[in-house]
Amino acid sequence: MVIARIMGGLGNQLFQYAIGRSISLKHNDILKLDASYFDEFKARDGFRLKNFAIDAPIASIAEIKRLAPRSRILHRLARKGIFHYKKKSFYIEKREEESRFIPRVFDYKDIYLSGYFCKENYFADIRSKLLSDLVLQTPLSAAARDFMRTVKRENSVCVHIRLSDLKSDSHKLGKKVSEIGKRAPTIGVEYYKKAVRSALEKIESPTFFIFSNDQAWSKTNLDFILSNNAVFVDRAQNELEDFELMRNCKHNIVANSTFSYWSAWLNTNENKRVTAPKIWYENWREYDPCPSSWERV
Repeated sequence: MVIARIMGGLGNQLFQYAIGRSISLKHNDILKLDASYFDEFKARDGFRLKNFAIDAPIASIAEIKRLAPRSRILHRLARKGIFHYKKKSFYIEKREEESRFIPRVFDYKDIYLSGYFCKENYFADIRSKLLSDLVLQTPLSAAARDFMRTVKRENSVCVHIRLSDLKSDSHKLGKKVSEIGKRAPTIGVEYYKKAVRSALEKIESPTFFIFSNDQAWSKTNLDFILSNNAVFVDRAQNELEDFELMRNCKHNIVANSTFSYWSAWLNTNENKRVTAPKIWYENWREYDPCPSSWERV
């Protein structure tokens, strides 16, 4: 049995599901999910995988106990590389391994997986399976259906801007404590200028669809996009609708977020252009989850 611990937002959950599914297929084994994180921490977005056509039931407490580490404190120390378990029924990804490919996880048969596993090497060879599993089962609202018709009609370029209050992300962004509380994109506006310029040069008659968790900020600060053909997607009802629209655009300009990553990775346009930042996190420069085929600016 393979059990994947599911935690974080939708993007992280998709990485965790993908590696679990990949290992289970290699060993022709059952995949189950440990979603207890969402009961314990009351996470903001909740267990989002339930909205997709995934083929993985929730593991029982007994099944989790049989494979998972018993001590939460030792679990955290293992993540930091301070403590090493001898038991081989689980794999705890160390922080420095988060965007590296660790092939030995495929050597395990009965395994409990805990980590983020942000590298497509884990699951690139099961792309067709993931495309069939990760179909949204929740009906779109009337407003989202209207946007979808436009997205499919136009030479659509998804532009995803994720703004942070810099509180939870300050450690990744390298921001000073005095800056916490300000609204800012998790990567600089200059990145979007370069990415849009590249799209205008390489994509014929693009229409830019702007997705953001703060559209008022985007309309005020992204005036260089307003001068082109731009649509602000501001009537979708939730992040799942945003995600479905983003993945159906013909091309993607991604933010440095796993949510953004997956909307581009699941894009099925054979001629898609995906643009991503050269440096994912300013003060964690070795972290790089992006496929080599994506353009970096």
